[in-house]
Amino acid sequence: MGRIGRGWSLTKKSWSVVRSDPALIGFTMLSVLAGIVCAALFLGTGVGLVVMTDADWVAVPVLVLGAYVLTVVGTFAGVALTCGAVDALDGRPANLRDCLREATSRLPLVLRWAGVRFGVGVLISILEALLKDGAGQVTSQIVGGLAGFAWRVATFFVIPAIAIERLAPKAAFKRSTSLIRSQWGEGLTGTIAIGAIFGLLGVLPGFVLIGLGVVAAKSFLALGVVLMIVGGVLAAVAMLLQSTVMAVFKVALYRYAMDGTVVAPFTAEELQHAFLSRRRTGALAGRHS
Repeated sequence: MGRIGRGWSLTKKSWSVVRSDPALIGFTMLSVLAGIVCAALFLGTGVGLVVMTDADWVAVPVLVLGAYVLTVVGTFAGVALTCGAVDALDGRPANLRDCLREATSRLPLVLRWAGVRFGVGVLISILEALLKDGAGQVTSQIVGGLAGFAWRVATFFVIPAIAIERLAPKAAFKRSTSLIRSQWGEGLTGTIAIGAIFGLLGVLPGFVLIGLGVVAAKSFLALGVVLMIVGGVLAAVAMLLQSTVMAVFKVALYRYAMDGTVVAPFTAEELQHAFLSRRRTGALAGRHS
């Protein structure tokens, strides 16, 4: 079986883990709800300050702080979800309270990594703005998109490294880039497979329904509203499931690549061929013989 076939197989098995422990989806839902509350709080505060002072600049510090807090919320939820994925892969039911406690114990690491993520995001935005003025909007979007993609690839395993090994951001980033160099085929294939499945079956149909709802609302308001609601719910559920399955997939890749741990529903042969480069397979096989 080639890299693509192995990545597809690992994706399906990651989905089976989520189906066997639906509590994992609760972590992603909690992240979304917390993000909505934080966004509403800081955005509302910023708008209120602008209205009271009639000065746009007063909202900037509030919105910047809000953006950082949202990054913290997303990172914290990702660590908690990863802890839950570890439990599920080990055959233990994922417990929301226990996983939140584990994430809280890593809060200093979460805050630091959220700061790094936020800072890189700001730098990419500044780069896009500078290129837009000098080279045009298309060039700025292409360069910004490539920079963002490279950053997402390089940090693919950072959250598992923080959650599982309690690594500091710098060490977690080094661990992630090291694993990406040897496991990029499975990681990239799995990411594409997960995105394609949930995109085609949920996100895309959801947006289509929303678009149809907007058109239908001009003639039949009730029908248009129903279509938009159904489409929004469908797209949201698909994105929730995608994020949850992706977390399980990352943990499965990370754990075996690090110590050769074999957990159901994966097999030793499948993992040995899927997770290790040819150069490291012999070393691991000798270590476990």
